[in-house]
Parts: sequence; structure tokens; C-alpha cells
Amino acid sequence: MPPSFHGPLCTGPLPAGALTVLLGPAGSGKTRLLRRIAHHLTDDEPGARIILADTPATAVPSLRVFEALLLAHKQGDRWAVGAPEIQAVGASLEQVGLAHAAGMLVNALDANARQRLRLAQALIRQPDALLLDESEHALSAQDQAGIAAQFKNAAIAQGFRAVMATPHAHVALQVADKLLVLHHGRLIAEGAPAEMLARVKAGDIDPAALAP
Repeated sequence: MPPSFHGPLCTGPLPAGALTVLLGPAGSGKTRLLRRIAHHLTDDEPGARIILADTPATAVPSLRVFEALLLAHKQGDRWAVGAPEIQAVGASLEQVGLAHAAGMLVNALDANARQRLRLAQALIRQPDALLLDESEHALSAQDQAGIAAQFKNAAIAQGFRAVMATPHAHVALQVADKLLVLHHGRLIAEGAPAEMLARVKAGDIDPAALAP
């Protein structure tokens, strides 16, 4: 069994219109911490739309990408579909770079496209805070960086609090406005990337925690 996150939840405030990145290797407790943050936000902000995207994109064999996103858009609402819904789904597919895949079956998508669909399914619900877990299949640093950039752009445009998990330090340092660093199942540091690098240089943080 991989270690789960343990210790107090002291992440500090999550900035709105910005991307917070939870960094740690496989098995360090990132999913567990994301769930604790989501629970904490939900308790503190009744009525806010806190979305935890920690399950794979819908993969019903007969469901196409456009339909899966439309289903997410209509979640909890009456099942009436008109021009506004069609336009919203199209815009969301453009936002995550999946417009070309609208007619594809969800279970025919590769891991990168499925993660983009997972992001689109959450974004279209207009979150106040959105927490995006890693793909169920390992993504390359390049794929993860592309998704992180789209996520950050959406957070800036829509003004919500964005949190994502990654094992790639190089991606985290490149895109994060704020970093939460996990090491051996503990949250060991939080702050801006430049601050984290300065702390590594000063010997306050184990360099392995930010190793590529």
C-alpha cells in the first residue's frame, strides 16, 4: 500500500485566479491531500461549488466526447439542450484542445486526451474551486505541462481557485503560482516556486523534493 498523506492540513490560503500545484512522487499522498483540501473547502464555504476531479473521464462505450461533456454540463439541471448548451460544450472543447475529438468515443481516447476531457468536464460546471488529480495513467512531463497551462489559463479567465497534482517538479516550477511540496507523505513546504528554490539552496528543503 502506498503511504497516504498524514499530518495537519496547513496549506494556507489558495489564491483565486491562479494555479496551486501539489508536487510529490508516486505514492506520496497527493490524492489523499487533494481530498482533504476539498473537504476542508466544502466545510468552510457552504454553497460554494468545490469540484474534486479525481475519477477518470466517463468511458461509457457508446458515449462520444461531445456527449460526455454535455452530460457534465447538464449535471443537476433539467435535460433540455439548445443552442447555449451546444455552444458551451464547443467552447469547452476548444479550451482544452479537444475540438477535433468531439465525435470520438471516450474509450478510444489516449491518456492525455482523457485527462483533458476530465478537466473540461469540471470546467464546464463553473467551479469556485477546482482540484485536479493526476491521470490514472502516467503522463509525460510535456503532456502534463500542456494540461497545466490550459488549467491555469482557465483559472485566470474564470477567477476560480485551481489546484492540481503532479510528480513532475520541472512542470510545477514552471507553471505554479503556489507550490505545496509533499515528501514521504508529509506536506513539508508551501510557497511560490522562487521561494521553494531559495529554501533548497539554503538547505531548508531536501533537494530531492524538487528533483526532476
